[in-house]
Amino acid sequence: MIEANGVELCTEPFGDPADPPVLLIMGIGASMLWWDEGFCGLLADGGRYAIRYDHRDVGRSISYEPGRPEYTGSDLVADAAAILDGNALADEIPNASGLRAASSAGRI
Repeated sequence: MIEANGVELCTEPFGDPADPPVLLIMGIGASMLWWDEGFCGLLADGGRYAIRYDHRDVGRSISYEPGRPEYTGSDLVADAAAILDGNALADEIPNASGLRAASSAGRI
């Protein structure tokens, strides 16, 4: 669990933190477990530091009363950045061109 923006988010890293990071962002409403452990392992074996995580209201991360989310899309974006901070990676990435992110649905 990582404390991010005042909430707890469940994360799971794979590989060496010294390797270039890949932040695996699952679509809203789906657990990080949809990023198959074998796939995450392949990324790590290929020299990447893969991090999968549960969004707010999903899996083992913080949850809210149904129909009453206390967050916005901007909060979810800030959470992704905070996960990098929580893994001590923010200083390793000087600008957005250094970050590789993957989403199961949509563009990042």
